[in-house]
Amino acid sequence: MNNLELTRKSLPNEPGVYLFWDNNNKIIYVGKALNLRKRVNQYFVKTHYTDPYYEEKITELVKNIASIEYIVTENEKEAYLLENIQIKKHQPRFNVIMRDSKSYPWVAIFYSEEYPRIRIIRGPEKYSKDNIYLGPYTDKKEISRILRDLRKIFPYCSCKKKMKTKTRTCLYFQLKLCPGPCIQAVSKEEYLENIKQIELFLKGENEKLKAQILEKMNKASEKQNYEVAAFWRDKLQAIDNSTTSQSVLSNNIENKDIISYFLDKDTKYIALIIIHIREGRIFNKSSFVFDLKDKIIRKDKLFPSIIEQFYQNTSENLPDNIVVPKLYKGISVFSEVLKDFKANILIRTPYNNEFGLMRIANKNAKVLVQQEIKMEEIKEREKDEVLEALEEATKLLHLNNIPRIIEGFDISNIEGTNATGSMVFFLEGKPYNKYYRHFNIKSKSTPDDVAMMKEVIRRRYTYLLENNLELPDLILVDGGKGQLNAGVTILKDLGIDGIPIIGLAKKFEEIYLPNEKNPLILSKDSSLLKLFQRVRDEAHRFAVRLHKKQREKQITGSILDDIKGIGPSTRNKLLSHFGSVKNLKKASIEEIAQIVKKELAYKIKKILED
Repeated sequence: MNNLELTRKSLPNEPGVYLFWDNNNKIIYVGKALNLRKRVNQYFVKTHYTDPYYEEKITELVKNIASIEYIVTENEKEAYLLENIQIKKHQPRFNVIMRDSKSYPWVAIFYSEEYPRIRIIRGPEKYSKDNIYLGPYTDKKEISRILRDLRKIFPYCSCKKKMKTKTRTCLYFQLKLCPGPCIQAVSKEEYLENIKQIELFLKGENEKLKAQILEKMNKASEKQNYEVAAFWRDKLQAIDNSTTSQSVLSNNIENKDIISYFLDKDTKYIALIIIHIREGRIFNKSSFVFDLKDKIIRKDKLFPSIIEQFYQNTSENLPDNIVVPKLYKGISVFSEVLKDFKANILIRTPYNNEFGLMRIANKNAKVLVQQEIKMEEIKEREKDEVLEALEEATKLLHLNNIPRIIEGFDISNIEGTNATGSMVFFLEGKPYNKYYRHFNIKSKSTPDDVAMMKEVIRRRYTYLLENNLELPDLILVDGGKGQLNAGVTILKDLGIDGIPIIGLAKKFEEIYLPNEKNPLILSKDSSLLKLFQRVRDEAHRFAVRLHKKQREKQITGSILDDIKGIGPSTRNKLLSHFGSVKNLKKASIEEIAQIVKKELAYKIKKILED
C-alpha cells in the first residue's frame, strides 16, 4: 500500500472535516462528514454516478489527490462550522464556494476603534473580528447612495485610516457630514449613538430606530426643549423619506429572506437570488452566479452548499426566517449552526403570498444565468475575432508565425517637457498589464518625438537582450514613417532587425511598413485594424497617464521632495504641522525633531538654510 491508501483506510469513524492536497502542496477540496472513513473512501471506491458530469469531476479530483488531512470534531454541527472556515481560508479549486462574494462590497463599522469609522470595504476577512461587517451587497452604487443619505441624518467619520487627533477640520466636517471626533467637536457617547443608529438602519430595524428617536423627541418636548425636539423630529422625517420608496408587502412586520435558484444543466451555471425583506418591506436583493464547470458537487448538494456558506459569512445580519424552495437533508443541523448566531431563526418553505415572491426570485435567477451565458458567447466571439485578426496579420505582414506577443510604443509630452514613453504588452490579442513599462525620457527636453521613440525602443530591447528575455513577435509604434524608421534603425543597431515592426498613423489610420513607400489602408471593419488600434490606443493611454503624473508632481512639488529620507508621507506631515516651507525654515531643530528623527531634522535645517 502507498501512503495515500494507508491514510484513507485508517481514517477514524468520527465526524469531522477532510482536506485533499495535490502534488503542488495545495488544498484542492474541503468537505465535511458524519463519518470520515466512509465519506472519504466513497471517492476512491464508488466509480459510477447517475450524473455523468459529476462522475467526470470526481475522477479528475481523485486523480489529483496526493495526500489527505483531517480534523475530527465532536459532532456534525462543529463539522459544518469548521468546513466553512477551511473553505474561506484555503479557497480550494474544486469547492463551490462564495469566492465571488469576496469582491462584493461590505459595510464595515470599525467598533475596534474609539470613534468607529464607517467605510465600504472588500474582503472583510482581512480586518479585525471586533468590527461589524454588513453584506455582501451586490450593488455598490445602491449601498453608497444609502450611506450618503444616512450620513446627512447621522454624521460619521469615513477616513481611510484610523482616526488621529487633528488641529484642522476637514471638508466633511464643514459640510456637516462628519461630527468632527478628530478635533473633539463631539463626545464619544454622542458619536457612538449615531453609529448605533446607522447600524440599526442597515440591519433593516427601522421601526426600532424610529421608536428610539420618537422617545427622544417626546422627552425633549415634555421638558419644553423645543429646539432639541425639532432636531429629532427632522431626523425622524428624514428616515421616513428614505424608506418611502420601498414596497410594503404586508402588515406583518417580519424579517425574512426569500431564496430561489436556477441551474442551467447544459452550461453548468447556477444563479442564486435572495430577496431580503425587513419589517414587511423589500429592503434589498442579493444575487450570485457560479460557474460549476470545474467543481465537485452533486445537484442535490448545490443549493445547500451555497446558502450554508452565504449565511455563515453574513451572521451579523440574519433574518427571523429563511424561506427556501424545499427542505433538504441536513438542513436541521445547519439550522442549529445558525441558532448560535440568532436563537429564534427558522428555516422553512414558503406559504401564502411568499409563493409569488419565490416565483419572482426564480425568474430573476433564470435571467441572470441567461445573461452569463450570453456574456460567455460574446467573449467566445471576441476570441474568434482576435484569432482571425492574428491570422490576417500573419498573412498580410508575411510573418513566419502568428504574432502571439505584440508590444506597442508611444510618446507623450508638451513642447518637450515632462516627456514620457510607454510600452504595452499584448499576449494573444489581449492586454497583459503586468508587463507594461513606463519610461522617463532622459535624452531630450525639446519636442522631438522621433528621437524620444529611439530612446525608448533602445532601452526596452537592450534590457531584454541583456537579461536574455523573450522578444516580441511584432512591434507597433504610434506614428508614421518617422517613428517607424526610428524603430527600424534601433533594431538594426541592436542586431535584432528580424523582428517585424509597423507604424500606425492616427489621422487616416494608415499602416506603415519598413521599405514600403505607400502605407496599407485596411477597411474600418477589419478585425486586424481594430486590434492594432487597441494596441496603439492603450500605449497612448499609458504614456499620457505617466505624463500627467509628472506634470502634477511638477506643480505640487516641494523643495522637501529633493531631500533624501523624505517621502510623500513625511513631507505631508511637515507641511501639515508647520503650514509651509517658509515656516519650516524658521523652525528650530528641536521643533522639527518632534515630527522626524533628529538626524533628519539636522539635514532639513541645513539644506533649507543653504
